[in-house]
Amino acid sequence: MVDEEAEKAGQPPPVPTIDVPDVLDRPHQLVRATRKALGRSKTVVDTRGTPEAIPLHVSREQADRALRIMHAFLTEAESRGYQVETRTEHHRGQAEHQMVVVIRGHALPLAITEQTTKVPHEPTAQEIRQQQRNPWTPIPKYDHKFNGRLELGAPARSWYQHSYTHRDSARWTLESRPGQLLHDLEQRAAAAERQQREEELRKAEQRRHWYAAVAHARERQLERHRANVLVEQVRARLRADEIRAFCRAARTRADGASAAAEELEWLQWAEAYADRIDPLCAPLAAPPDPSASREALRELLQGDLYTHPWPFDSKGRWTPPEEEVTQHP
Repeated sequence: MVDEEAEKAGQPPPVPTIDVPDVLDRPHQLVRATRKALGRSKTVVDTRGTPEAIPLHVSREQADRALRIMHAFLTEAESRGYQVETRTEHHRGQAEHQMVVVIRGHALPLAITEQTTKVPHEPTAQEIRQQQRNPWTPIPKYDHKFNGRLELGAPARSWYQHSYTHRDSARWTLESRPGQLLHDLEQRAAAAERQQREEELRKAEQRRHWYAAVAHARERQLERHRANVLVEQVRARLRADEIRAFCRAARTRADGASAAAEELEWLQWAEAYADRIDPLCAPLAAPPDPSASREALRELLQGDLYTHPWPFDSKGRWTPPEEEVTQHP
């Protein structure tokens, strides 16, 4: 037995349809702006290079239909709280105009175009005359003529090309697809959000590893520095003891006889020197910490030292961003 209610509940909700009006009484502001930018051409409408307009590239016969579809789509997008914007960006010195739908901070470009069909080219009288004058003048074999089928989606040569495009087909007209297209854009924005969060988590993990590596390098540096100082203190202590033993032997050698003044002066200096180098003749304390600069830790820290802001200040205090590492060296 199949639980039909449970099966229906597990299925995604149907995509809402968007009604396309037959006549535009109060067109969307971008539709109005695009109508003004259509120009006087009787055959082709191309507003892809026009700022603050919907990017259209259609035959004149399909222009009104394209604008009605865009009106329905843009009105519904804004009713759901999304922003519709036109933008101008400069690429290699050329201005590029776009219309985008911004969904939760993700800008998704759109354009509406008419498909073309390849047909044999019929040479014009001018082309024939030019070829007669110059046999090497090429004449195209085919032309691309508009065929009345519209498509709405990511512009050609954009980052999202072919990612979300709907068109007229034998099974449906483009008027039935704006709801599905808007659903695709919402899914695309949701996927971009997930990818952005994953990327942020990945970068945060890299930062944590980097700061942990810096902290560990600092610990090793301090350990090595203090060990070196301790070994030097032990060596100094042994040298001081050897000097004192030497002085005692020199005094004993005289066997109670009076030593020369120069010898006594030398032994006194030697004994005083032993006291100066003997670390136990003064209170012991941990040595000052060495520099915590990048150069000082370069030997102990593998990788790029400039990947993130350096966590030590000029006095060697550990001051990384609070959200990165809670461990202190």
